[in-house]
Amino acid sequence: MIRDSNPSPGCGHRDARRLAWLFLLTLVILLLPVLAIAACRYEWDCSRGYPCRQVPICESPLDVPPVPPPGISPIPPPTIQPIPTPTMPPVGTQSCQPRYLCDGMGQCGWRTVCR
Repeated sequence: MIRDSNPSPGCGHRDARRLAWLFLLTLVILLLPVLAIAACRYEWDCSRGYPCRQVPICESPLDVPPVPPPGISPIPPPTIQPIPTPTMPPVGTQSCQPRYLCDGMGQCGWRTVCR
């Protein structure tokens, strides 16, 4: 008499499904810290005067900026652009420039932005 080594039909599919879920769960757990670190936010760029435009400010050049939130451009106070200091752009960027940026609360100031 020949006995089948697979006692129930479809058992292999159940194991494959469990393995796939385990792989997916492991992948999500490993990528969660990366997604938590990757952060982009939008600020108002008033370097070219009024109206200001929204620009993404990202932590890393690999971050994908989200859809810009709706908002009304702030009216920036008059200011003079500072004299740029020579800087080496960080890895993944090509140049750094001073930009007059305003946050969502209307706080404005000159910051160095690298692209």
